[in-house]
Amino acid sequence: MESVGNVGNSAPVAAASNESSFSTLDSQAFIRLLIAQLQNQDPTEPLGNEELLSQISMMQGLQSDVELAAVLKSFSTSQQLSQAATLIGKSVTGTSLSNQEVTGIVERAFVKEGEAFVAIGGEEIPINNVTSVNLA
Repeated sequence: MESVGNVGNSAPVAAASNESSFSTLDSQAFIRLLIAQLQNQDPTEPLGNEELLSQISMMQGLQSDVELAAVLKSFSTSQQLSQAATLIGKSVTGTSLSNQEVTGIVERAFVKEGEAFVAIGGEEIPINNVTSVNLA
């Protein structure tokens, strides 16, 4: 397929360089891309209806995938926080962010930057770094 340069007053369209770029693609961005594509298409070989519908379907699928990933991440974080909350008041052993082994009573559970933590004294321990729950 031949590349078409900037035509008229329309801005050039850059291709997404990696998968994470799709997370910023919303319906408004898609419409802008579609309009730019239609403005810059070869008038002697216009985009066919089937190809246009295929592209719209593909973009809707990508948007759905991005939304599903966000929901799944939120669900996972909620589950981790729930798991961390069950440890409040219990004695646990785990590795802190400073790579030190900490044993003590869990004072609180919280989420920081999308990850669940428990707090023992001044130490924050990611829930995934809790190695054991100690019997009293």
